[in-house]
Amino acid sequence: MKLTRMMKAGILHKAGNIRCESIPVPEINSGEVLVAIKAVGICGSDVLRFSRGVSPYNFRVLGHECAGEVIEVGRNVTSVKVKDRVAIMPVISCGKCDFCRSGEYSLCDNFIRMGTRIDGCFAEYVKVSPENFLKLPDNVDYESASILEPSAIALHSIKRAGILPGDVVAVLGCGPIGLLIAQWVKILGARRVFAIDVAEEKLEIARKMGMTDCINAKNEDAVELVMRETRSRGVDLVFDSAGSKITFEQSMRMARKLGKVVIVGLVEEDVTLPRETVLAILRHELTIYGVYDTDTKPIPLNSWQTSLYFIEAHRLDVKSLITHRFKIEDIATVFKKIAGQREKFNKVIFVF
Repeated sequence: MKLTRMMKAGILHKAGNIRCESIPVPEINSGEVLVAIKAVGICGSDVLRFSRGVSPYNFRVLGHECAGEVIEVGRNVTSVKVKDRVAIMPVISCGKCDFCRSGEYSLCDNFIRMGTRIDGCFAEYVKVSPENFLKLPDNVDYESASILEPSAIALHSIKRAGILPGDVVAVLGCGPIGLLIAQWVKILGARRVFAIDVAEEKLEIARKMGMTDCINAKNEDAVELVMRETRSRGVDLVFDSAGSKITFEQSMRMARKLGKVVIVGLVEEDVTLPRETVLAILRHELTIYGVYDTDTKPIPLNSWQTSLYFIEAHRLDVKSLITHRFKIEDIATVFKKIAGQREKFNKVIFVF
């Protein structure tokens, strides 16, 4: 494919200033591949970096939830070919540290992440090592494939804590990852799932996905209602995918004795817990798990491969998460609207 050697990309200049500009197409070496991005999602971490400004790392382009088509292949690459359709796994690990040697690549001591430490996918083209590809079957479109990364994180968060058939689960925060967690726990045998948010439009998406126990925490005391519905027992497993001071505390208060709490959402401010909440953690002997990324261990099926299988089989609804589609030329306006909460969004993607 003949390329003009310039491309459009969203360039982050400083806090609150991101613009679509023309920059050179990345040059690949003999072991790299050039991908034409077809769909890329906006993650909450992208919005956080937009609001805080340029990081100390030498990169300008955000974006890491993406899929596209291979258009150039380095001469030493044999595992992929031109026109292959791929999703991109954004964490680049060193392969040498203790975590890499044990297969926990996302915990690599020396990891590089696209869109946080090197240029990411808010661009027409990106260069990638073929080890970071997942080939797409014909019946999985690029938009669905761009949601593989948050789906894999959602599944990994459940693997961290473990779930048993018949468990009662609460999910605080019905953004994309929260709604994916809610779907996964139902697939994995949860008897009841409480979907909790303060935005009615997000709860409407949850209902569309089959969630029947939806709580608008803006209108009701979520902890009180969950405890009443569980006859004061609490839930077996709580996922905080909102990352707020309020949900952090609520998650501890609605877990049952010996319950498990999984912190998935990025916390943007200091969190101080009331003494009674800390005592509940101690007296109820709660187990708290942190989740940062996802597993990519090849054996058994990792969370990426499993997500792809369930999307391909139409068992996981990812399309309902997408509320807005834009062109990369709109990036400045889109980020200002999202950061300023001037419009109601769930999953927003750029399409090329």
